[in-house]
Amino acid sequence: MTIRIAIGGLKKEVTERVTKEIGGDKVSVIVTSDFEAAKKIKSGQADYYFGACNSGGGAALSVPIGILGYGNCATVAKAGGKPKADDIEKLVSGGKIAFGMAVESIESAVPMLLHSLFKKHNLE
Repeated sequence: MTIRIAIGGLKKEVTERVTKEIGGDKVSVIVTSDFEAAKKIKSGQADYYFGACNSGGGAALSVPIGILGYGNCATVAKAGGKPKADDIEKLVSGGKIAFGMAVESIESAVPMLLHSLFKKHNLE
């Protein structure tokens, strides 16, 4: 199984690089706009969304919330905060599919997200 991750928001190239470095052959990455990414998830062409913005919860998730519903989306790292593996684990196991983070947290939040997703999908 390959987890299909759609990437949108700011610093997409950083999110893409970290996702590919950590995910290897366990992930396929689609870099696009947040609107197109959310549509791909809704239509079954992607499994998860990673997006970044300056705050971690505003622009990174506003479009996915509108398309996928608030209950499917979560901020994993706010500006000035640090992502927590336990919190991310709960969000992933709770069924969230779209994740927002502050641009400053991409390199720490994406590995935590991927490890939680690998655990959920038995890809460890």
